[in-house]
Amino acid sequence: MAKLHNDSKYFVDMSLRLTENETLMEFQDLMNRTQRNPSKEEIQNFVDEYFHEPGDEFEDWDPSDWTEDPEFLKKIVHPDLKEWGKKLNAMWKQLGRKISTAVKDDPKKHSQIYVPNPVIVPGGRFREFYYWDSYWTIEGLLLSGMDQTVKGMLENFLMMVKEYGMVPNGGRIYYTRRSQPPYLIPMFKLYMDHHFDQDFLRENIDVLEREFLFWHNERQVKVSDRSGRTYHVAQYRVNVSDPRPESYREDYMLAQELATEEEKQQLYVELKSGAESGWDYSTRWFVNNETNNETTTETATAPGFSRDVGIIVAVLVIALVIIVLAIIISTVMKKRHSAAISKQSPLQNQFQQQN
Repeated sequence: MAKLHNDSKYFVDMSLRLTENETLMEFQDLMNRTQRNPSKEEIQNFVDEYFHEPGDEFEDWDPSDWTEDPEFLKKIVHPDLKEWGKKLNAMWKQLGRKISTAVKDDPKKHSQIYVPNPVIVPGGRFREFYYWDSYWTIEGLLLSGMDQTVKGMLENFLMMVKEYGMVPNGGRIYYTRRSQPPYLIPMFKLYMDHHFDQDFLRENIDVLEREFLFWHNERQVKVSDRSGRTYHVAQYRVNVSDPRPESYREDYMLAQELATEEEKQQLYVELKSGAESGWDYSTRWFVNNETNNETTTETATAPGFSRDVGIIVAVLVIALVIIVLAIIISTVMKKRHSAAISKQSPLQNQFQQQN
């Protein structure tokens, strides 16, 4: 809360110079020396001494499958558009990152999650990969002929599912309690349509199913229409009632306008659930005075609707996404090399029964 940086995310992305216990001991010593009331300058000096700046967790990476003149550029006739396409293609090298083995060897010093294969980051303050952003990144990489980079990214996501039961919001430990719209299966399909690898699919179909079941088991709610019919739909719902680490100060200050601790905790739940939707935060959340998201209630209402209708509106989008995912994976499995994959997963059997 000392506001050492303009962005709360800056601090939580810094890495430790010493071990966690050593750093805590040094901090306790600072608190004792200052009667638990250190000045902003003393806090800044402490952070400078015991933390690395964000971004030190990467190694140099030169993608082996990148080419200066990918096939799609040959189809562009207009010289200005061709030049623009070249600049876009060059950005893969600018935004590509390989996480240092130091993160793997000493993970408690870093908020960055180690993954073995290179990633593409959005850039700016976002120094880690993000889940559903990667769908469109993968589309671009495939267009640029970077199939191997795409496969590596998919392997990273599959590893996440094995570790956490789902794909986290992004590549930081503070994102592991929430996800984003489930695009892993569509990402997999993009790759399979471009470069069909039946062994890769057979080896990982159970992992794709596991992520599908996360949304089925952990994010499912029942809603009823006026006739009394009940529907099972998925919902963005993160039951963690504290501020988002990457926006800690902003969330905390916003909550001070609420009267009770229960209301504050509910606000934190709603903010994290809104972040899980991937829309954190756009004009979708501008309500009341039309300039803020103070009444964001992703798990309860949608702006301008009653509570019950809000629930349905908020969750039907993700329900439709999951239905599409089911259709996609079913189509892939039925129409492509089905005879070569001898052992079907429970997910395939389920789709066959439905269809």
